[in-house]
Amino acid sequence: MPRGKRIGAPARRAAVSLLLVAGCASVGGTSREPGRSELDPQTTAAVVARVPESCRAEVAAALTTGEEMAGSCAVMRDRAAREALARRRLRVFGMVERTTVRLASVALVVSQAYLCRRWPLRNAGESALEIGPARAAGCTVRRYRGPLTISVREANGAALPVMTARSDDDGYIEVMFADIDSLLRARGRGGLMTFTELQVGRDGWAVRVKLPELQAQLAEWHATWIEQGRGSPGLFAALHPQDGAAGQMRVRALEATIQRQAADAAAVDRGELSARRFLERHVWSPYRSLVEQKDGRSSP
Repeated sequence: MPRGKRIGAPARRAAVSLLLVAGCASVGGTSREPGRSELDPQTTAAVVARVPESCRAEVAAALTTGEEMAGSCAVMRDRAAREALARRRLRVFGMVERTTVRLASVALVVSQAYLCRRWPLRNAGESALEIGPARAAGCTVRRYRGPLTISVREANGAALPVMTARSDDDGYIEVMFADIDSLLRARGRGGLMTFTELQVGRDGWAVRVKLPELQAQLAEWHATWIEQGRGSPGLFAALHPQDGAAGQMRVRALEATIQRQAADAAAVDRGELSARRFLERHVWSPYRSLVEQKDGRSSP
């Protein structure tokens, strides 16, 4: 799951405008959304054909993935990257300065790289282009203010556009998981966690959140909160039914329910709670028959 430094000044979230647009409708106004640093196969094949045979496989792999790779063909790779930029009209690349995955959202500071001297490649193992590689490619960098396509990916690999969001003047954007979940359910597509990946940016240039990993992380955080007395075991079991701790949480939820019922039954005995109110509050309870006797009722 992508992680990074936490983003300060949470009050800036109020400045973020989420435009709930069905599908991938364009947003009127300013910037066109940038793209990722992978090269299409046709352009890759054309530039790699001019590379010495000993370096073709290495250079082709770097350009196809859009990622720097360690090897002995760095000079050939950089030469091919310059030629690729000359062949393609796409000269604006999306890049990410900071990413924070939270319990309810993913927040980013995004920028764009343009006027590059060669095609910028991501650092090895990174999912997004960062400022270092963009500078190394001779790009001019500035914060990106404009639309970002939010999509989800299905198990078969198909991407489904869900909404369009917009970063603010500082390049800040926060995407709430609940917003995506609600839009998907409204379309009859099930909740967010029925998909495999959440993508922010066209083709996921800003971040790609692996949803099974996110689900596991959310369950871990929720369980920690419960251990600290700040969460509901019953809600945990409902939200994470497949988690290994779900059975234990159901037992804890039942125990907590019985404790509340015992306390209410004692309140009935003390005259602090009416029997009728107890019966309305607890549809099922091991104390119900005793309380019904006080209320003049009998169990069916």
